[in-house]
Amino acid sequence: MKLRIQLGLNIQEARRSKGFSQETLAHRADIDRGYIGKIENAKHAASIDMVEAIAEALGVEARDLLNPRF
Repeated sequence: MKLRIQLGLNIQEARRSKGFSQETLAHRADIDRGYIGKIENAKHAASIDMVEAIAEALGVEARDLLNPRF
C-alpha cells in the first residue's frame, strides 16, 4: 500500500477514535478542513511538518501515523 494512502487511513482512524470531526482536527492542528479531507483521501501528500502537526493534534506520535496499521 502506498504510504500516502496508509497515512490517510491512519489519520482517519485516529481522528474517529478520538471522536473528532475533520473540522475539530483541522482547528486543533491549525490546518484547513478541506486539506485534512484531502490528506485522509490520499488526494494530497502531507509534508513532514503537516504530519507532525496532525499527530500532535491527535495526541499520537507522528511515526505511528506512518505505520502499516495504526
